Amino acid sequence: MKKRVQFKKAALITLFATLLAVVIINVASAYLHVTADVTQYKRFTLSETTTELLKSTNDEVYIKFYLVGDNVPEEYSPIVDRAKEMLAEFKDISSNVRYEFVDPFAGKKPEELRPILGEFASKGLIPIPVNKKMNAGQQATMEYVVPGAIITYKNREQVVTLVENDVRNYYPMVDFSYMRMEYNFVRALKAIINPSKSRIAFLDGHGELEWPSCAWVIGQVGEKMKDFYSVERITLGGRLNSLRNIAIADSTAQTVQDLGNKYDLLIVAQPTRWISDTDKYIIDQHIMRGGRVLWMIDATNASMDSVESVPAFYAQQNIACRSLQKLFFNYGVRINPDMLMDMQDFQMLKVDGKNLSFPYLLKLTNFKQHPITQRIEEVRANFASSIDFLTDGDGFKKPVLATTSGKTEVKTAPGFMALKEGIDKPNVAEYNHQHVPVAVLVEGKFKSAYAGLLPIAFETQAQFNDLHQSKPTKQIFISDGDMIRNFVDYKKLCDYVPMYGMPARHEFIFHEWFLPEEGIYPTGFDPNMGYMYDNTEFVVNCIDYLCDNSDFIDLRSKVLQIGKLDAAKISNEKVQKRYQLLNLGLPLLFLLLVGGVAVLIRRYRYARPMNSSK
Repeated sequence: MKKRVQFKKAALITLFATLLAVVIINVASAYLHVTADVTQYKRFTLSETTTELLKSTNDEVYIKFYLVGDNVPEEYSPIVDRAKEMLAEFKDISSNVRYEFVDPFAGKKPEELRPILGEFASKGLIPIPVNKKMNAGQQATMEYVVPGAIITYKNREQVVTLVENDVRNYYPMVDFSYMRMEYNFVRALKAIINPSKSRIAFLDGHGELEWPSCAWVIGQVGEKMKDFYSVERITLGGRLNSLRNIAIADSTAQTVQDLGNKYDLLIVAQPTRWISDTDKYIIDQHIMRGGRVLWMIDATNASMDSVESVPAFYAQQNIACRSLQKLFFNYGVRINPDMLMDMQDFQMLKVDGKNLSFPYLLKLTNFKQHPITQRIEEVRANFASSIDFLTDGDGFKKPVLATTSGKTEVKTAPGFMALKEGIDKPNVAEYNHQHVPVAVLVEGKFKSAYAGLLPIAFETQAQFNDLHQSKPTKQIFISDGDMIRNFVDYKKLCDYVPMYGMPARHEFIFHEWFLPEEGIYPTGFDPNMGYMYDNTEFVVNCIDYLCDNSDFIDLRSKVLQIGKLDAAKISNEKVQKRYQLLNLGLPLLFLLLVGGVAVLIRRYRYARPMNSSK
């Protein structure tokens, strides 16, 4: 009897202790947010960039999250759930983070929706119409969801769009939105907490690509990332102050003050005309002052227009590239006057309804490990040339970014090329070059191409602080100007743009309404085959890296696919029954096992004879 009483007391104590522990755990969970990320891609682990950014706050970060309410489609659930988890993680990292969930349409009458929709649209958070499933006999109504949040910090406001489509169509909308969520949050947080902007100039005046032909990339950085980049076109015209801030220090003594570069990054996209010594000197001095350059240069004048218009085309060296070789030599790089043909990685060309392999159109798939090339799979390059590094031991960092395959032919210009080269059986012996570089990065301190060699015509430039050695800086060289080009349907563009006014050729204007139906297609889209390459991502990564925004590359490169059941397997009736039995049977089997073990332990403990001794 004494042991039974003791057992009852122990059982009651255990029961009350368990209940108390449950209460304590529930109360603690309301104030603490603890997770353990055991997923394959660490989908629940925030980046170091996000953590440091949140810890740097010294005032309240207030987030209003609007993707809630009865109107939100069920397929958006993974986006909503992950966003809520991420906001809780933000609050754990920084006590300055506050957030609330707001349904802006709750209790609103139809006539009250228009001003609400207009207010969100004016802030850049465009409401999405959704189809509401109605019962039989009910009239369908148009409803909306607001696909994101608004962040406020020190009287500044930023919009976060959380529902995003993948322009490359690699991922479904929900998966793509899920994997880009941290990037979109961080982009808004960085813009509002640590606002800074890099100035980018597209060089003009030497036959470079006109604004419609690079409007897509300009839009990705100049419109979508306008909080970090301002973009314009610039014509040098021999003016020393075109890339530099020069002020009058003393008008009497006629002295000037050098205030550094106007632009952080200069983009030279496919020049086709001779570049004067004065303009090259201006570019050189931009680099000497720490300026960065993204060079996309054609070494020859070969193009698809010339090949398709005549049976055979005589390709010659591009005079713009020839005029730049002096600069490139000093920067440790040479873009050779040749054309690369790849027998393994090439694009398809549709001619007379037939698919034709054309070895001059490269499909680059060989990328060296570097932040710029993260998650880049295929980039198209047309009539690219080989790139050489001139010297070793010059102190430069010279990582190669992209190369051809192991079966490459190098065809020297000048020389003939024709479409039939994609029809004739290739001579395998001629494809004897391997992994020829077509995109390289050079980092270090560059020597001026005009050090001690300043022409007599430039002797007056000495007063403008002529520099012979650069600050630490970096440049990217790509041997194909088409890398950044987007396809333009000029008929559609000319029909659409006059409604808003066609800008002058030398002006930069990017209209956010540019879409394929208006004539501007994504960079990397092949209209001939209807195929999408990774050119946009690659070029934007180059820009981010040169402007010291590599953290954006890391966040964009996260691949976090949501696990799904195999539709083909679950459609099988036998497979369905098997998983149904497993889902029902395993939990019951586990309970029976635990209960059986508990009974056996109890029987063992109390089946032993009582000690009869007094």
